Amino acid sequence: MLVKVVTFFLIGMAVMAMFGRLRWPGGARRIGRKDPRPAKPAKCKACGAFIIGDGPCPCQKDK
Repeated sequence: MLVKVVTFFLIGMAVMAMFGRLRWPGGARRIGRKDPRPAKPAKCKACGAFIIGDGPCPCQKDK
């Protein structure tokens, strides 16, 4: 009896995990939902290096 309970519990958890991973087409673009993708990192327009932090790019500090 205990083996049946554990088996049903594990099967139920697997089914819930499958439903939780479903990705509906256009689901992120519904009204009231934010885009789940992170923002693209900023790049320097002069040299193309990634800008880390709030300050200017090191190539523009010397000017």
